[in-house]
Amino acid sequence: MARQSFDRRLLRKWRRDSGLKPELVCVRADISFAYLRAVENGSRSPSADVLTRLADVYGRDVRGLFGELAGAQ
Repeated sequence: MARQSFDRRLLRKWRRDSGLKPELVCVRADISFAYLRAVENGSRSPSADVLTRLADVYGRDVRGLFGELAGAQ
């Protein structure tokens, strides 16, 4: 299965909208600050696990990063 591209701009928006400092996001998602920055700027492609952990930190459904509405069938 080919890796599907995620919306890195939306991921960054979720972080900003959450009001959480990036350092706290990193602690909660168990990733480094440098890695978070690389994911948000598009220079790194995160695993589904990392995206899921980040979405959990922001209280969001990870499917939203792929253009799928949460709860859509």
